[in-house]
Amino acid sequence: MAREGSLRRSTSVLTRARRLGRTILRWLEGDSRSQQLRDEVLFWRHWFSTQGSFWPEDYKERLDPNLPIQDHVGRYVDRLTTNPVSILDVGAGPLTKLGKVHASKEIMITATDLLAAEYDQVLRDFGIQPLVRTVFGDAENLSTQFGDYSFDIVHGQNCIDHTASPLKAIQQMLSVTKHDGFVVLYHAENEGKTESYKQLHKWDFTCEEGHFVIRGPGPGGDSVDATDALAAVGSVECSLDDGAVLVAIRKHPQRLSSTNC
Repeated sequence: MAREGSLRRSTSVLTRARRLGRTILRWLEGDSRSQQLRDEVLFWRHWFSTQGSFWPEDYKERLDPNLPIQDHVGRYVDRLTTNPVSILDVGAGPLTKLGKVHASKEIMITATDLLAAEYDQVLRDFGIQPLVRTVFGDAENLSTQFGDYSFDIVHGQNCIDHTASPLKAIQQMLSVTKHDGFVVLYHAENEGKTESYKQLHKWDFTCEEGHFVIRGPGPGGDSVDATDALAAVGSVECSLDDGAVLVAIRKHPQRLSSTNC
């Protein structure tokens, strides 16, 4: 319970930090996606320059080699029979937020981000050696880079709602997940609406009657029942957790092909 409380606080911390960063850094006018991505790099430069700004614990945790993996991911590590467990962290930023230690299993983290090259420069500028170096990865084209069935768990926290097409990104996350593995998503609920659909915040995630629902882009965008849209590939669990949306998608087991005798 304590770890879950910490997770909720850290999720809201980054949301508030980005809002503060936009004010402090006087984000440039304009709303093109390339500009929005540049703004994201500016946010992280401020974050490093202040060692987490008003939230130094977040800074310390990302550099802690003994940090336990967060409960919202660890519970699915527990459900896997494999050891070690391979985890792909999508949209990880310059330093993955995932803890590096599990009580009974070895975890192997691959961190990816569209801005990996820019973040590498930020890390060099501040003399930071990451525990897991983020490599380039496009959430909407993961299978091209990694191949299908490559990871036991694929994780995204407060990032998939920043993509041009969240549903496509989630489908790609499922593609690179092994059979019986999990896609785990943890996002602020209806962040697009909260942020007035500015910058990268074009989409809203929520749960309705246990179904994972995506709306957007923008206030007049379509509504998609992602639970139904993804049903052929995996079973979807969706719940609200103190202002956050927790989604776990278990990829269906491999179906054995039948042969005629």
